[in-house]
Amino acid sequence: MPSVISVPGFLGGSSKSDVMMDSPEELLNMFVEKKESSEPRGYTQKTLRSVEGERSVLEFPFDTRIGCRGLFTASDGTMFAAFDASVYRIRRKDDGSLEKILVADLMSRPTQVVFSETGGINSHVVWVDGSPFLFAYSLKDGTFRQFATPLRTYKSVDGNDSPSVGDTHATPTHVVCISGVICINDSENDTWYYTDPYVLGGATDERKVYRLVNGQVQYGPDSVTVLTDTVNIASEADNNVCYLWLDRYSLPKFQTAEYVADRITAMVLCNDRIYCFGTKSLQVYTPTMTEDAYGNSYSVFSSTGNNTRDNGAEIGSTVASLGGKVFWLGSSTIGDHSVWVSDGGAPVRISSNSIERELRGFVNISDAYGFAYAYNGHQFYVLTVPGSDKTYCYDVTTQEWFNRSTRDPQTGRDRYWAPSFATAAYGEIFLGSYSAEFLMQVDPDKFTDFRDNPIIKRRTSPVFVKDFAPFRLDAFWMEWNTGTTTQSYPVENGGYVSAFNPVAMLECSNDGGNTWGMERWAHGGKIGQYFWRTEWRGGFPCGGYQLPRMYVLRLTISDPVKVVITAAKMQITQTRRP
Repeated sequence: MPSVISVPGFLGGSSKSDVMMDSPEELLNMFVEKKESSEPRGYTQKTLRSVEGERSVLEFPFDTRIGCRGLFTASDGTMFAAFDASVYRIRRKDDGSLEKILVADLMSRPTQVVFSETGGINSHVVWVDGSPFLFAYSLKDGTFRQFATPLRTYKSVDGNDSPSVGDTHATPTHVVCISGVICINDSENDTWYYTDPYVLGGATDERKVYRLVNGQVQYGPDSVTVLTDTVNIASEADNNVCYLWLDRYSLPKFQTAEYVADRITAMVLCNDRIYCFGTKSLQVYTPTMTEDAYGNSYSVFSSTGNNTRDNGAEIGSTVASLGGKVFWLGSSTIGDHSVWVSDGGAPVRISSNSIERELRGFVNISDAYGFAYAYNGHQFYVLTVPGSDKTYCYDVTTQEWFNRSTRDPQTGRDRYWAPSFATAAYGEIFLGSYSAEFLMQVDPDKFTDFRDNPIIKRRTSPVFVKDFAPFRLDAFWMEWNTGTTTQSYPVENGGYVSAFNPVAMLECSNDGGNTWGMERWAHGGKIGQYFWRTEWRGGFPCGGYQLPRMYVLRLTISDPVKVVITAAKMQITQTRRP
């Protein structure tokens, strides 16, 4: 007797296992959205929504085939973007378009560029790129300066305290600013350095330090007044250390790892705390203002109790912060290749067994990177492994995973999602990609990527069984936003007619998702056909003479339309018990 039932688990995220019979579930370029009301309303409590498209808004030089290396939005609302070998300031003109202004050239490539901002009256945007320099740009007067990084303290990870020839200065890959203090890591060891508060905020590069003779502070004739010398923070001291990184006693200001002496791979600011990641550890620091014996205020950093010896970030470029949370691809002494999040407390694992198993199966993940952004009430952490053509997205709002991709127009393959960075500015979300010369903008009314290639939307269902008894799949119905497409066909006279009728493709597997049957197509309705029903009838050939006892359905939509799936049902006929 035929019966109509809901397709179990069809409205869900990605949970693809290495054994298809276990879980073939995949959600590509669509995400789960749950109703925010706890009270049941309507016939469904969650939907599948297609991702937004991207629009290219600004083009940059692409001579060496290196695209975006970093994005940042300053306190005045302007953006800063590192493209190829240069840093640009991006402003929005009165007509709404964007203009780029060259700020400075970069010292190294193709490494990631990390930005921060000092704050204060004369706020500076600062950045590092893995070279032995800190770069600074004044938002007040538009001046650019660069400063040498401090001499290494040479508390090395391997216990070798002897510096290499020509390798004396720290090479920071990350910079954070808190309470006007600039903090940088040294990518080669477990030490990080910091400055006095607002050291770049004065009218000049001058500051005062105590006059020392044989390490002793000198006093005036009254034996009370401390004698000082005026120095330039950009100049080099006798010991070849920039005064920017020295305290008033001309001593370097630095911290070293207290729990595990591993190399610092990333630093990020979240909830007024500095998360300092090593390859196998995480330490969280908070600043405290104090005074020295002469009444001068300065910052010291203390490590909080939220530290761990067994959870670090082997790949610093996977660390990202958003909404009071920090995300990273973790590594530890007991295992690695897992994704973690922390909101100031103990780290929480958010990756599934399937994702970790897939990450571990990749030949190389050293090129992985991550970023985060928020859009329409969703907070997304994006983790990409370019060498394995894979992008994972975690939705903090629904705690569901899905995948993203960008179509290669030459091969027709779905590759990893092109964007590598994201920032919010001018009420929009802007994206940058290592592999593209464009600054992109998320566009909710565009359903293709920044090069106008199609965005493939795909949902693979879980394995469906009915008491392990053979049954026939007679029909499949899908409820989605039919009749709402704004896509149109061009006509010869230059006008447009809205006669586009999107199609969806359905495939069926009878062996748990290992192999698939023939493709079957159904329309989604032209504009205005709101009562159109997308359905597949006539049964699904399964081969042989026996009916299968399991089914997996795979839905694919490539047309440039918004997709919102609210329900899926199927009609089955059960024949006999097993």
